[in-house]
Amino acid sequence: MANYICYLKSDLYKLCHSCFFLLHAIFAVCGAAMMSLYAGVSQSDDINKLAAYFQIMAVAFPFAIGIVCYVAAEQEAKAGHFQNILTLPYRQKAALSKLTILLVTGLLATVLSSVLFGALFPLVGGTTEIPSGFYTVIPLVLWGSNILLYGIHFVLAIRFGKNLGIGIGVFGSLLVALLQTGLGTGIWFVIPYGWGIRFSSYVLETTFGLMPPDRIGMDFGILFCILSTCAIIGIAVHWFSRYSGNRSAD
Repeated sequence: MANYICYLKSDLYKLCHSCFFLLHAIFAVCGAAMMSLYAGVSQSDDINKLAAYFQIMAVAFPFAIGIVCYVAAEQEAKAGHFQNILTLPYRQKAALSKLTILLVTGLLATVLSSVLFGALFPLVGGTTEIPSGFYTVIPLVLWGSNILLYGIHFVLAIRFGKNLGIGIGVFGSLLVALLQTGLGTGIWFVIPYGWGIRFSSYVLETTFGLMPPDRIGMDFGILFCILSTCAIIGIAVHWFSRYSGNRSAD
């Protein structure tokens, strides 16, 4: 545990000298601002505006994950081509340290964006009272549904660099939008990119009492999400413990 804490402090210090934390703040603020503008001009009812906010957040999540994972990996690549981290005695703890920072900052950015949007919503004509779950439960569900993607993009960013990692992030964002439509019916729960938008939409609708509990595919999706996420994070940490430092050109 002591080694893990030391690695965590070291990673925080190094990332403070990059655009890592600034990017999270920009994503949170810009997302809330743009969706507030949309809410101000849209003729939809308040519930649809709130639903649209989390749908756009879910669509943007894979792309944002691809960028921040690349920034975190590039910081190590520029510091001696990963030699500073590959020479550590406990590389699994070092990998967990980086994943912890990625996950915690992602959660904080998601909650911050939700709080900002909720605060701006009444100013742009919203009259519906927003429950506390909008700022806590739904962002937590959206973030938790994307933990698996952090593990995948962590490996891609370290092994393959910018082009592949961010490219898959863009593809993933497009796939999220498709899986929300009828094309995702019956298959979304086995595709990681469908989890965030489906789970957050379900929780939002349940929070506002818009539909009766309908758990067709939902229970299986939750179980598959949990098991797959644990497996991918474990594989990513194990892979990094054996990583030799080779990297494909960007």
